[in-house]
Amino acid sequence: MKVYEFNVKTKLPDKLRPLEMIAHNLWYSWNWEARELFRMISMELWEQCEHNPVWMLSKLTDKDFRRLVGDPVFMNFMDNVYERLNEYRMLPKWFDLAHSGKREEGMQIAYFSAEYGIHESVKLYSGGLGVLSGDHCKSASDLGLPFVAVGLLYRNGYFHQYLNSDGWQQQSIPYNEFHRMPVSPVKDKDGNSIYVKVRIAENDVDVKVWKMEVGGITLYLLDTDLISNTPQNRGITAQLYGGDSDLRMKQEIILGIAGVRALKAIGIKPTVFHLNEGHPSFAALERIRQYVEDGMGLRHAAEVVKKSTLFTTHTPVPAGFDVFSFEQIKKYLGPIFEPSGFNINQIMGFGRENPFNESEDFAMAIAGIRLSTFRNGVSALHGEVSRQMFKNLWSNALDGHVPIGHVTNGVHLPTFIAESFKAIYTRYLSEAWYYKPYDFAVWQDIEKIPDNAFFEAKRKQRERLVLFARERLKKQVMKRGGTASEITKADDVLNTDTLTIGFARRFATYKRGYLLFMDEERLAKILNNPEKPVQIIIAGKAHPKDDGGKEIIKKIFHICRKPEFRDKIVFIEDYDIEVARHLAHGVDIWLNTPLRPMEASGTSGMKIAANGGLNLSILDGWWAEGYNGETGWAIGAGEEYDRQEYQDFVESMELYDKLENEIIPLFYNRDRVGIPREWTHMMKQAVKVCAAFFNTSRMVVDYTDKYYVPLHELYADISPNGFEGAAKYLDWKDNVIGGWSDMEIIETNVYAESLEMGGSVTFEARVRSPKIASESYAVYAVVEFDGESGKLTNPEFIRLDFAENGGDVSTYKADFRIENAGKMKVAFAVVPCHKYLKNIFELNLVMWAK
Repeated sequence: MKVYEFNVKTKLPDKLRPLEMIAHNLWYSWNWEARELFRMISMELWEQCEHNPVWMLSKLTDKDFRRLVGDPVFMNFMDNVYERLNEYRMLPKWFDLAHSGKREEGMQIAYFSAEYGIHESVKLYSGGLGVLSGDHCKSASDLGLPFVAVGLLYRNGYFHQYLNSDGWQQQSIPYNEFHRMPVSPVKDKDGNSIYVKVRIAENDVDVKVWKMEVGGITLYLLDTDLISNTPQNRGITAQLYGGDSDLRMKQEIILGIAGVRALKAIGIKPTVFHLNEGHPSFAALERIRQYVEDGMGLRHAAEVVKKSTLFTTHTPVPAGFDVFSFEQIKKYLGPIFEPSGFNINQIMGFGRENPFNESEDFAMAIAGIRLSTFRNGVSALHGEVSRQMFKNLWSNALDGHVPIGHVTNGVHLPTFIAESFKAIYTRYLSEAWYYKPYDFAVWQDIEKIPDNAFFEAKRKQRERLVLFARERLKKQVMKRGGTASEITKADDVLNTDTLTIGFARRFATYKRGYLLFMDEERLAKILNNPEKPVQIIIAGKAHPKDDGGKEIIKKIFHICRKPEFRDKIVFIEDYDIEVARHLAHGVDIWLNTPLRPMEASGTSGMKIAANGGLNLSILDGWWAEGYNGETGWAIGAGEEYDRQEYQDFVESMELYDKLENEIIPLFYNRDRVGIPREWTHMMKQAVKVCAAFFNTSRMVVDYTDKYYVPLHELYADISPNGFEGAAKYLDWKDNVIGGWSDMEIIETNVYAESLEMGGSVTFEARVRSPKIASESYAVYAVVEFDGESGKLTNPEFIRLDFAENGGDVSTYKADFRIENAGKMKVAFAVVPCHKYLKNIFELNLVMWAK
C-alpha cells in the first residue's frame, strides 16, 4: 500500500507569532518563564509532548488560538517572555567587554561535537559528553562569544530504557520527527536549502544542513536521510553511536568533512576550530585538503590548520579512542583525498603515534592532537593522565610539561539549579549569580542566606523529587504489567524527610554501581534505622552491548524488590536530562564510585553541589579539585590498586563507615528548631566552592582566554599574503631541526655566596650554536626542590638572559632568589624558541647539559 506523507505546518495568528519564536529557540530550556508560558497553555499537553514546545504548538487548534488571544493575562505574559528573549540576544555580554575589537577583527569559533544534550525534548545526545557540549553552547551564548557549533541531526535518538520483569535492560529507539523539533533548513540567499556533498567509498552522499538556535548562537546539524541517497547512506545519520566501526567512520566523515564544507557553503569563516573529542578530527584533514586544492603545499596547509585548532580529549584510557584500519582509511577517505594529490600513507601518518610505523592503525585522537596547537584534558587530574597517555608523542619532554593542558568542566547553572534555589540566590546574591557566575566574588555572600531558608529550600526540592520518583515508579510498574497492589505501593516508597542518596550515571563496569551493595546486611541496617533512616534513588543506562553493565542493573533491580529495601531504594528507568535535573535538585548526597583515574571529569556531582547537595565520591575527575573537607566526603585518598577485588572491598567498607559515622549523624544532628547547622554549613560551602568554579561560564571564559583568543591572534598573524607567516615558520623549523645536532652546551655553573632561604644564586650556561641564531633558541635553568635525587618531576623553568657573545659561543645568565629550603636540584636545557611555539617541548627538541 502506498502512503503519502506530508508535514502540515502550524499557522499561528499574528498575535501569537512570539510563541513560535520562543519555541524555536532553545533558550526556553534554561528559562523558567518560557517553559511556564507553554505550561499555561495546557499542562496536560506539555507533559504529553514531552516538554517539547514545537510539538505542542503543532497540536493546538483554532479554538485554542482564539482562547489564548482572548486571554489578556496569557498575552501579557507571552509578550514579557518574548521581550526578555530579545533583550537576552541584544544586550552586551562578557566577550565584547573582555575582548573588545575581536569580533570586528573577524574572530569566529567553530565547535564540533558528535552529540549535544541541550534539553530532554531534543534527543541528540547519549550522556555526559553530549550534556557538556550542550552546556558549552549555552554558556557561549550567555557570554556572547562569536560561536557556532556543528553536529549531526540523528533520525533516531539514543535509546529509551525499560526493565523487564526480571530486571534485564530492554531498549527502544525513539524516532525524531524533525518537524516536531526546533530545527529549520539553512537557506542560501535565494531561499534554497543548502546541501553539501561528500564522496564515501563508491557513492556521493548528499548532506542537508539544518540549524537550531540556542540563545544567541547557532548549532548547525547535518542530515543524510535524503531520498537522493542510497538506503545505506541515508542511514549514516540514523542513530548516535549505532552500528559497527564502518558506520562510525562514515558518521565521523559527515561530522568532520561535511561539517567544514557546510560552514564554507553558509559563508562562515572560522578563525578558531574546537574539536571536542576525536570524533570530528576529520575536520582538520578536510581543511588541509581544501588548502592543498587551492594550491598550498601539504606541510604548509597542515601548519595553517594546526595554528587555528584546539583539541579536547575526554578519554582517560587509550581503549576509548576511535581507531580505523588502513583498509578503512583507504576505502572511505581515499576517494575524498586522493584526487587532491594525497596518498594514503600521508593520511595515515596524521593518526599514528609513529607516522612511519605502517603496522599502526589510524587513531582519531592522535590526529586531533597532531593537528592542533592547543590540547586539553577536562580536569586537572585528567590533564595529568592525558600527558601520560600521549607522552610518546613528545618523548623528550618532561612528564609534567608534555604540551597538553586542562580546562576543568562545568555545568550550566541556569539549566540545572532549581527555581527555589534561584530565588534564594537572587534575593541574597543579586542577579549577578545568573549573569556573572564566573565571578568568584559573587558567591562569597552565600553565608548571608539564613540556614533555615536554605535547608527548607532543600527539603522542598527533596519532596518534589520523591513525588517525581513515585510517579515514575508507578508508570514503570504499569508498563511491566504489575498488579494493582504494586502500583498502589508505589505511592508509599521513599519519604520526604529522609536523607536521600542519589546514584545515576552510565552503567559501565568501571563506574562500579555495585559498590554500595557489596554488604547487603550492613546496608539494610543503615537504611532501616528508625531514628536516622536513609533512602537511595538510582538511575542509569548500560550500553546496549555492555552485558556487564546490564548485569549490575539487574542485580540492583532485584535488591530493590527485597522486603528490607522495597520502600528505601528506587530505580528510575530511562535516565535523561529531565531525570538528572530532578535528582540534582533533590538529593542530599551524590554518590560516585569510579575506578580512579577512569573518570575524566564527570559533571553530575557539580549539579548537585549547585543545589546545596554534598558529594561522596572517589577522588577522581573533578572531585579531586572540588573536595576540600567541607564540600562533601572523599572515599579513599586517591590510591590506585593492583587488585580490583581488594580495592572494591576496601572502598566499600569505607563507604559504609563514612555513612554510619559521619554523614548520617551530621544530617540528623538538629538544633531545637530542627536545623542541622553543621550540615547546612557544608551545603553553603558546596555552593561557594563548587558552584562558583565548576560552571560552564567559568569554563568557557577559560577556553576563551587560554585558547580561543590566542588561536585567533595566531591565525590572524600567519594569514596575510597567502599565509606567509606559516611558510616562514616552516622554514625556521627546518633550519632549527637541521642544525640542532650541532648545538652544544659546553659549560654550566651555579654561583652562590651561601645556599640558604632568602639568598640568591646565579645560573650560567655557555652554548655553542654554529648553525642556529641565538634568537631561535632559549636557555633555561631547570630547578626543583626535594623529590627523588637525580630526577626532575615538575620543575620550574628559569630562562637565562643573553650575557655576551664570542664567535659561535654565547653566554647566558640569570639570578634566582631561593624561597625554599631543602634539596635544590638544578639542570640546564636548551630548547627551540619562536613566538608560534606555545610550549617549550612542542617540537620535541631539547638539549640537556651533561
